[in-house]
Amino acid sequence: MKSEVMVGNKAVAQAVRLAKANLIAAYPITPQTTIVEYLSEYVAKGELAAEFVNVEGEITAQLACLAGSIAGARAFTATSGEGLLYMHHALHHTARYWAPIVMAVVNRGVRTMQPDHTDLMAQRDTGWIHLYCENNQEVLDTGIMAFRIAEDERVRIPVAFSLDGYVLSFTAEPVEIPDQEKVDGFLPPYKSHYPVLPEKFDAEIEEYKRHWSEGHSIDQPFNPYPADENFSHLTMVSWGRGHDLQWRWRAHEEAITRAKQVIKEVDTEYGKLFGRSYGGLLEEYRCDDAEAIIVAMGTIASTSRVAIDKLRKDGKPVGLVKLKSFRPFPSEEFQRIGKNVGAIGVIDRNISLGEGGIVFGSVRNAVYDLDRRPKVLGYYAGLAGKEVRVRDVEQISDRTLRAARGEKPDSLVKWV
Repeated sequence: MKSEVMVGNKAVAQAVRLAKANLIAAYPITPQTTIVEYLSEYVAKGELAAEFVNVEGEITAQLACLAGSIAGARAFTATSGEGLLYMHHALHHTARYWAPIVMAVVNRGVRTMQPDHTDLMAQRDTGWIHLYCENNQEVLDTGIMAFRIAEDERVRIPVAFSLDGYVLSFTAEPVEIPDQEKVDGFLPPYKSHYPVLPEKFDAEIEEYKRHWSEGHSIDQPFNPYPADENFSHLTMVSWGRGHDLQWRWRAHEEAITRAKQVIKEVDTEYGKLFGRSYGGLLEEYRCDDAEAIIVAMGTIASTSRVAIDKLRKDGKPVGLVKLKSFRPFPSEEFQRIGKNVGAIGVIDRNISLGEGGIVFGSVRNAVYDLDRRPKVLGYYAGLAGKEVRVRDVEQISDRTLRAARGEKPDSLVKWV
């Protein structure tokens, strides 16, 4: 293992090189562009044996990855901001066909060039797994783990992992680069499992219906074919064949639910092999004796750690939950944590206009049915690249702690 001071975009490229992706679809957009430039250089120098495809836009980039993944390629692409919005239609197709593509999203606000999470949050219902990173080391490690998660037989769903634009993409930090041999042991070669014959479509969907009608648990891996054939996850059922297409949604929901356990397992195994892990779906920091907790994502989690440490020195029992996996959402973990605290303050670097913070709503929904329900407060911070300072998180934490101790807040949500 060696170390190098590198920007976040290079950490992404290093992860893709170590994962031995063999199809890269590239289209430039700030602040993502240098990811594919690094990868182009690796391919040109022979450091990565991959087909590097220059495309004319983000939709084509995603569809090229989809076709390549079905054909047997380990596929990767990257984008940001409006480029991700332009790709939206194709993201649904990739998820629909259960193609385990990995995509890096360098978060960029869709109203400015500066970072917030509205670009990836806008894709929350496409059926992809969404993972958020705090620093450049986590970016590299998550990039490797993303391929393992996506290609797991219980999942086979595309994964997007994100890093805050500029704050990480163009900022250099020390990063440890794992040895290629160890990565090869952790991440086996990709193998496509898609059927190509129409008669298999009919057989597979009938087996799925039988499986569900018999009341099997969604946690049970299910192969509709004999033991010597591969699990294709109902990927290629054609339109117009008279099938009830709602089964497609049910199968996908079951797979993304199974992904919760897979994400935790992959994170644990990675930690044992490489000495770094990130809590699986979320990471708890100083939460054991906390009366209130703050929820943060991406680089705001780093700022929050400093604030939490300062508050602890002042005797204020506040903890931090860094949300790693937004999809699938770790509802069970928040229920466990929510039973033991009086209030939860959720920092959203996004807003669903007309409703509010997206993570705030998800956390409130998760803890709603608890017998001892904590107060959940929302905070909008960091949108359009606005700086989030340590003192901002201290104020958020103080306000949330007061709510945990019985003080009625002047409003449920607050702009920071």
